[in-house]
Amino acid sequence: MYPMPSQLLIIKQGAREVIRPVVSTRVFLGALLAIFFMAVPVWAVPWHHVLTLRGEPSGLAMNMPTALFVDKERSRYYVVDAANNRLLSFDRDGKFLSSFNAMGRLSIPFDMVREKGGIIWLVEKGKNSLTRIDLKARKVVPNILSFNGRTVYPDRLKMHGGVFYILNKANGDILCLDADLKVKRVFSCNGCRLGFVDFKIVGNDLFALAQAEQSVYRFSLGDDSPAKVIHLQKKMEFPCSLAVDSLGNFFILDRHADHVVVFDPVGRFKYSFLQPGEAQGRLHFPWEISFDPWGRLCIVEEGNGRVEIFNR
Repeated sequence: MYPMPSQLLIIKQGAREVIRPVVSTRVFLGALLAIFFMAVPVWAVPWHHVLTLRGEPSGLAMNMPTALFVDKERSRYYVVDAANNRLLSFDRDGKFLSSFNAMGRLSIPFDMVREKGGIIWLVEKGKNSLTRIDLKARKVVPNILSFNGRTVYPDRLKMHGGVFYILNKANGDILCLDADLKVKRVFSCNGCRLGFVDFKIVGNDLFALAQAEQSVYRFSLGDDSPAKVIHLQKKMEFPCSLAVDSLGNFFILDRHADHVVVFDPVGRFKYSFLQPGEAQGRLHFPWEISFDPWGRLCIVEEGNGRVEIFNR
């Protein structure tokens, strides 16, 4: 884009007349600023790579990891390494700690939470189970869930206030289960074609991502009031996961475009960042996005077999 001339200057050069535009100082400086800002890539934002979580330093690499759980009290990261049928743990600085496969009894783990006392709850796709693992007793108990006479297909899993929240892949609903694994409440995406694909709990609110509609539904956990629907005002290729920061901004992971799209609390587009690739700090078929307790942004990459962690 070039500035429009404020006037024309005619200069005699021998027998020729040369016509040149004369641009005002204000227009000229404005043009320079426009060119500068156009040259800044949209992903040049204040997020920088700080950590990469992989498999054992001299052992089996991660293969198709699907989820990350962070234990704030123990300052540990737990990665669900799905294709290797195991869980990996790391300290807050990214140092590898241990690998756990329940004596070879895990079958395509997908998501997990950890309770106090060494109890792990694990979604196993291979068993279609919400599995309870008692680390001290070395006991593994699968649980096949059902609701209203139909089998539940567990997908994403969270624990909040002593109860479970499970995404049912069969219909895209989110089920709230008590300690006896009985359904207490259902969060539905009314009018959605495919239901929800991911959710996060922040404070007393549950935020759920409707992929087909490219919207975020905000439910209150304190009452049964209807959800507030936030329409995301930028088209994405394949939004698969969401995170919510302390200001209420939405970070949406676009699996097919290999980047993160950020929206303000009412759904207005702010910026996007990260690029496809295999190098450190780039993405290849990312699967889950979340914030850790220390404000860092964590992205589980299925394609690159790792977890990339970014900070401001």
